[in-house]
Amino acid sequence: MDFKIFVSYSSHDLKQVYLLKQQLENTPLTVFVAEHSIMPGQELEPTISKAVDECDLFIVLWSKNAKDSDWVSQEIGHARALKKEILPLVLTEGMSLPGFINNLKYLPVYEETQKALSVAREIAVSAYNKKLQTNRQLEEDRQKQKARELVFIGIGVFMFWAFSQK
Repeated sequence: MDFKIFVSYSSHDLKQVYLLKQQLENTPLTVFVAEHSIMPGQELEPTISKAVDECDLFIVLWSKNAKDSDWVSQEIGHARALKKEILPLVLTEGMSLPGFINNLKYLPVYEETQKALSVAREIAVSAYNKKLQTNRQLEEDRQKQKARELVFIGIGVFMFWAFSQK
């Protein structure tokens, strides 16, 4: 099962992006970081938009740099419009989240970076496990529905056969 994470950030905060990406290595998670996920010559807007559309978890690294970035604001707005699960990581002490996500609890990366990023990893893996469990349950429900349908088909065939014997 694929579980996709989109990381929204200012390019001035790449050091923290790399630290987060390292935390998410060796997990079953696919991490989209534009710096590495978009090839030279690819169009930025449609590629980023598609990645936000397809993500299971949207992580935003919020800082003074991110606040000044048009891209980060657009990405947050896009994720919010799609009702994506958003995990804010605040890099700069004293920064409040932008209005449309200011009701979310955030991880204060500025306090203990490694601890906060480790918690972010736990949250992401937990979301993956939740999706995995949901998918398993859906598959189980589909199998049960198929079995019920086969029973009804079998009863129908039997009744047809029984009535045709007269």
